[in-house]
Amino acid sequence: MKNESINAIRNVVARYYDISSINELEDSVVIKTQNLDDYPEEYFDRLVRDLEALGYIAFTNGSSSDEIIIIDRPRQSGNKFLKLLLLAASLVSTAYFGIVYQASYFPESGLAGNIFSGIIFFLLPLSVVLGAREAGKYVALKKNGMSYTFPIFVPDPLGIGTMGIINAPSKPYTSRKAMIEIGSYSLLFGLVISTIFYVLGSVLTFYYPPSAAVVNSPVERIGSPILLQIISMGLVPSNGILDPLALAGWAGLITTAFNALPLGFLDGGLISSAVLGKRSVYLSYLSVLAILGLGVIYPPWIVLAVFALLVGLRGPQPLNNHFRLRSNAKVLAAVALVVIVVGIAPFPFQTSLNSFTISASQLNFVTYQGNSSVAVNMEINNTGSSTMVPAFEISPSVAFTLSGKSKSISPGQDYSYSLDLNTSGSVHSGFNQFTISVYSGSVVKTFSVIVISVNLTRAFMFNNQAPLYMSVNKSQQFSISLTPPG
Repeated sequence: MKNESINAIRNVVARYYDISSINELEDSVVIKTQNLDDYPEEYFDRLVRDLEALGYIAFTNGSSSDEIIIIDRPRQSGNKFLKLLLLAASLVSTAYFGIVYQASYFPESGLAGNIFSGIIFFLLPLSVVLGAREAGKYVALKKNGMSYTFPIFVPDPLGIGTMGIINAPSKPYTSRKAMIEIGSYSLLFGLVISTIFYVLGSVLTFYYPPSAAVVNSPVERIGSPILLQIISMGLVPSNGILDPLALAGWAGLITTAFNALPLGFLDGGLISSAVLGKRSVYLSYLSVLAILGLGVIYPPWIVLAVFALLVGLRGPQPLNNHFRLRSNAKVLAAVALVVIVVGIAPFPFQTSLNSFTISASQLNFVTYQGNSSVAVNMEINNTGSSTMVPAFEISPSVAFTLSGKSKSISPGQDYSYSLDLNTSGSVHSGFNQFTISVYSGSVVKTFSVIVISVNLTRAFMFNNQAPLYMSVNKSQQFSISLTPPG
């Protein structure tokens, strides 16, 4: 470095520290001072900002308490286009999942309606969760005098659309305290907003199978984190299916919990690096092995592991790695562990197809003399490998009540159900056909029920002992003369 540069550096450092000596090396300057513990930690943050304005970076030597090392600030590599591309991919894959899930609730809404609803009730709330996490980071960064850097969004085309966010700082973090605050604020903001959306979706728009609108969802079993299980005990029916808005809150909590893992540049990785230093890399190794193990059963987790490996398993080291953590910083560091415990769900959902058979004892009915009720009895046998909760739909739509032994059927078991159809106002004189559909996950089975309605002007009785047989061609009209006895 030139003498002018050395003098400029000396003047800046002297604002905050007493200088004992300056040792100029080939590509750095080493400044000896008194024990750094004798100075406020904020002094180093100010020093970093002042030297950055001159084009230099200052950092401490972790093995020495009286040295400050200063080097030229390296050039920043431009990767904004790649980050925007990953953001676009995450938005598209998340919107697709939301649209497909929304369509399972309201198949009659049509493509345009499902696209609108999938974006409003899933993509938008989940984006708000991720945005809230970034807002938490922004607050922590500004609090520590640092600038915000756009992160890496991890798309998940195989699952719920996104696996969360990986930090990609363009500049080193100033201190261990700053890293803990950045990681913990992000996790706390994500935890709170996710829970709010889950509660709103569960309370306001929850669906009860099997007597409500049919849900023909590709998601068969949803893993529930501990926090949501606690909430569900008081607010959410145990036999319900997540509404898209509640699912967005659930997805936000899942991705936040996995971003709390002590891995590389994830939020949890920032915290573990701040607490353990270079030793945190061993937790990164364990986290990657755990994610890859879970990926055998739930492949989308492998996407997160791949991105974490590409960014780096070794978490960032702060410029000032000398000062000891204060008690309030240690409390914030515990946030990551809490989020993992209450929000983790190793296998978010399973999409294996159900398999079942249906047998009905009677499919043809005759109603007369004002009788408007028809009871359709059926037996459903679960031939699949997972528990099923059947849902029912009747077309044309008629009011019906459902009774049965159980609302869920275990693999290999069968249960009897009875559908009592109220056909009043839904049938006309003569031949009426209804289609009954039974859903479980993405599997649907249908059968038809025939209802013949007879309008009488006087008393009438069927004689089953001597039935009338006639041969009638298809689409040919025929008439029957009814003559009273006597």
